Amino acid sequence: MTQKALGEFELGKRQITARANEKLRRYFDEQHVQFIAANIEANHLEGTGVRWKPSHPNSGIKTI
Repeated sequence: MTQKALGEFELGKRQITARANEKLRRYFDEQHVQFIAANIEANHLEGTGVRWKPSHPNSGIKTI
């Protein structure tokens, strides 16, 4: 994936493909990055973010 394509995805100029999405997920997983959500209520996520994967998983954090 090129830097240009990534920038266009971020700016909404280009729709991300399933293949590109999978590549990004794999890359973040290899870098030990975890996507998290703190609360899920009323069909929206609050407290969403990213963090480094802990060496000992915290069962109190919902991952997405």
